[in-house]
Amino acid sequence: GDGAAGVSCVALQGRRQVHEKKNADGESSSSEVAGDERNDDYTAKQRMREEIDSPFRKVRVVLFGFSTASALVALYFSLLTLGKVLAGFPETPSTGTALTDVGINVAAVAGFAFLTYRDVRAGEANLQRIARGGQLASLRVAPADGSSQVALGSYRNKSRLLIAAGGAEFLQELATSASTVAEPLKKVNVILVPLLLLREDDSIAVDVDAGRALWREASPETTDAFVNFPVLAAPWLEYLLPEIQTATSQGFDPVTKGLGIYVKKNGRILRRATGQPNWDQFIGTMEVMDGSQFGKPPSTF
Repeated sequence: GDGAAGVSCVALQGRRQVHEKKNADGESSSSEVAGDERNDDYTAKQRMREEIDSPFRKVRVVLFGFSTASALVALYFSLLTLGKVLAGFPETPSTGTALTDVGINVAAVAGFAFLTYRDVRAGEANLQRIARGGQLASLRVAPADGSSQVALGSYRNKSRLLIAAGGAEFLQELATSASTVAEPLKKVNVILVPLLLLREDDSIAVDVDAGRALWREASPETTDAFVNFPVLAAPWLEYLLPEIQTATSQGFDPVTKGLGIYVKKNGRILRRATGQPNWDQFIGTMEVMDGSQFGKPPSTF
């Protein structure tokens, strides 16, 4: 993780993304992927987790889908009946009755179709959240105290995570402020992961080696107990890319302003914020915000 893949760069060119990794000799290799393309395949474990989260979703989708189809058939025949009424066929119901039947069936189709669509979308959103959680858990870090590298998933149910990404000035200010609240952060079991973002023309890069060196210069060793440095730039940039794109689309510059991702002990995202952390508020409300004071059962990354 130190040098071989210390830098990863992404450039947004129209709707396409270009990823570049540099090796220790400065040589680079890049791969280009379409910005709108996304792997729709989820692992069996992720799908099983989604079913556990919402065990009756598939039943509801089948039920609402069948009801939508039935309502469409009924609408078809009610429209035929209305046509016969308007054409003056004998032995047909009144115009008012025919219109009422059509209206009821239109409402039924719309209602059941909406319920089906809502459940399908909710399931997809939950699968995406679970996949993002698995991606987060797989990211590797190196504790600043010299301990062995670990995956973020190893902190599940043990520590809260704060991933703070930004430019050099942002990280320097973060290092200085974090050193003043070192003991309180340790008491609330916070793991801080600082990432250095670099802007290169129309590209944004993550440089894990330069970020580690910058932090060492700006922060005393008192932060070693709760700081973990990112390992391998490419997977970190891949994870952060949607967050960077969202912040940019909302008018924030993640390099100068900084980007913070706050993760609860159970591995779920508590919130996302720009700017420097408000340490007093963060520390004072940590137990309440992630629900640990209310005996919520732990979940997984």
